[in-house]
Amino acid sequence: MEQNTHTCIAHIAGRLIAGKGVTSMSDYYQSLEIEATGLPNDKCLRQFHYINWNCLSDPPGISYQYRYKAGYSIDIASREISFIGYARESSSYFIGAVRGDSIYLYVHKQSAHFNFRISGESIDE
Repeated sequence: MEQNTHTCIAHIAGRLIAGKGVTSMSDYYQSLEIEATGLPNDKCLRQFHYINWNCLSDPPGISYQYRYKAGYSIDIASREISFIGYARESSSYFIGAVRGDSIYLYVHKQSAHFNFRISGESIDE
């Protein structure tokens, strides 16, 4: 799984679970500060909650499919602070959790942990 995909997953988890419109992220794996306009697939991510995702099931857990280009998608299911998913482009499964502004991600195929911190305003829906 590419690092850009990790960043997309963290952005989506921040939006769906933390309820934040992400304006910037800290990627501790790469020691980077990323502004929202510098996020991979920025235009698509800014709109993902309006046009690029499908809600696939009802609570208590909610599943989403986020399509960011032809043949590429991220399937993510969330329940409370936890999420699990699958990135099609790399045939890779991941799990994670959101605690406040921190997002923890484990990618099974790489046997690797990634940590992000998000900044942004709460979104009322």
